[in-house]
Amino acid sequence: MPHHAPSYEELSRPLPPTSPKRWYYALVKRVMRAASPLSAGLSTGFEHGFDSGVMLEHVYQNQPRGRGVVGKLIDRVYLNAPGWKGIRARGELVKDALRAALHAELQARPQGPVRLLDVACGGGRYDLEVLREFQQGHPHVSVEATLRDYAQVNVDSARALGESLGVRGVRYERADAFSDADLARAAEGGAPDIVLVSGLHEILPDDALIEHHYLQLGRIIRPGGTLIYTVQPVHPQLEFIARTLPSHTGQPWVMRLRSREQVAGWATAAGFRTQAQWTEPQGIFGVVLAQKA
Repeated sequence: MPHHAPSYEELSRPLPPTSPKRWYYALVKRVMRAASPLSAGLSTGFEHGFDSGVMLEHVYQNQPRGRGVVGKLIDRVYLNAPGWKGIRARGELVKDALRAALHAELQARPQGPVRLLDVACGGGRYDLEVLREFQQGHPHVSVEATLRDYAQVNVDSARALGESLGVRGVRYERADAFSDADLARAAEGGAPDIVLVSGLHEILPDDALIEHHYLQLGRIIRPGGTLIYTVQPVHPQLEFIARTLPSHTGQPWVMRLRSREQVAGWATAAGFRTQAQWTEPQGIFGVVLAQKA
């Protein structure tokens, strides 16, 4: 974490009334809200939260939408923000990691079944695009995938995308990624071979919750199975986001940065061993592939 990055606690506190920054960010937020009816990205952010699965689907599609030429121009500028570029690059790395995990399972069990669980899939795009590709290349291999999210709008979006892509063997469920009961239910038909948790931990501030989540995931994945998770050790727009953008809760989107070492320590304590890791070009996001002992 850069030494100059403000902490989560600092960003959670309002700026003093006399601070020029306070007035600057208040003005920026007012301008963005005023412009939001013109831009699909801004309007989605203020309606669903800038960290929501609905927003990420718009970011992944990377197609500016808005009212007229001006609206599309605003949306293009928005989609070109460093964080969103990093998100798209992270998505490609997640897809690469998932391809690697699926092919490793194929080598171990040529006929399958391969069981995949994404505990917080958002719109499910990275899962479904890779699954379509895998099923086209290996039509004889049985794949059982469960894509889950806490928000029904994301579950419905993932289902619609899966149907449009012709992906087979997928269940779409609304569930709580941190619920022991919901996680146990995901393993009732057999322990997952691959578990994916992408972009979830980064939007949550509670270290204890995240640390415990690795233990929860370690209990449901099969021995030798693969966990794919993401990390966010830095962010160049940390304060701008915290002072101007609402999250899916309606509160300011304040992010807690976590080093690779901190998160890897939690994963290791839960019985996972890092096999490979990647960082997108801007260095904001990382993807880790780990194996359960």
